[in-house]
Amino acid sequence: MQPWPFQPHIAHLIVNHQQPVPSLADIQHWTGRVQDLGYSVVRTNALSRGTSRQMECAGYTVLQELVLLELNSPRSALNDAHASTPERLATHHVEPEQIPDISTIDVDAFSGEWGLSGSAIADVCAATPRHRLRCAGEPLAAFAISGRDGRQGFLQRLSVSPARQRQGLGRALVLDSLEWMTRWRVQRVLVNTAFDNHAALALYQGLGFRRIGERLRVHERTLS
Repeated sequence: MQPWPFQPHIAHLIVNHQQPVPSLADIQHWTGRVQDLGYSVVRTNALSRGTSRQMECAGYTVLQELVLLELNSPRSALNDAHASTPERLATHHVEPEQIPDISTIDVDAFSGEWGLSGSAIADVCAATPRHRLRCAGEPLAAFAISGRDGRQGFLQRLSVSPARQRQGLGRALVLDSLEWMTRWRVQRVLVNTAFDNHAALALYQGLGFRRIGERLRVHERTLS
């Protein structure tokens, strides 16, 4: 349990996808704990269908819907991308002193409602056993967080400054992530994005990602 980035009155309730679908009693217990801690609103991470239904039964409403996409052959996608555009923009390791800058990029790209603080960026990096944090642009204008767990990979965050979008920075960072995953023999890569984020969907689908039928949902509940 932790505050939502930049909104200390909102609790961020993270439901573990690896666990069984929670019962209504579980959700009511979590909600009560949040209220006891003094939060006025509670908001979840992106949830799959079964857990989403339970949250709605417990009085939560859908705040955002996300499309889930997968790539089952990252090596083939890389080969296709190199064949079509053999040259691309360079990417770089993110230094600790650059974290405030990439947080600013994220807030600009996703607005204050969904932007990540420095501590939230650290939480995203820690969400998988192994991660890669890269940036691009001169001056710094984009970053990506990738993760892997065994043979499964995740594009966890991709942010490009609005003033520098459609210049190849996002594509370069996705390809960098896929190269890193391929070196570790990742066989399947997942990414999600808002269903109305047409630019991101075009980027991912152009690199071979395909939509999975199910949508993920972020839920919210105001506490009395």
